[in-house]
Amino acid sequence: MKRPWMGLWAIVLIAGLSAAGCATANRISAAQATMDQAREAGAVYKAPFEYKAGEAYLKKAVVEAEEGDCKAADSFTVDAQAYATKALEMSGGGAK
Repeated sequence: MKRPWMGLWAIVLIAGLSAAGCATANRISAAQATMDQAREAGAVYKAPFEYKAGEAYLKKAVVEAEEGDCKAADSFTVDAQAYATKALEMSGGGAK
């Protein structure tokens, strides 16, 4: 299942967070990139818990960043990155 709008959404998000002055934009972008790699590696089926947890933490990080709470956004981004990395590892690290 591909989501072509995710790339556009990520660009809009990064631009919005950068304009707000929140330093978490790069971290959120990195977590999103890892989530994209995990999805492409099949993590949705091979590591569903880790993938969905990473997705949920990433969404929460975005919400907190948009509300201006960079400390909470950073915390959620760390969790999102950890779950995304684990999902990527469990799904073969991108190898098919």
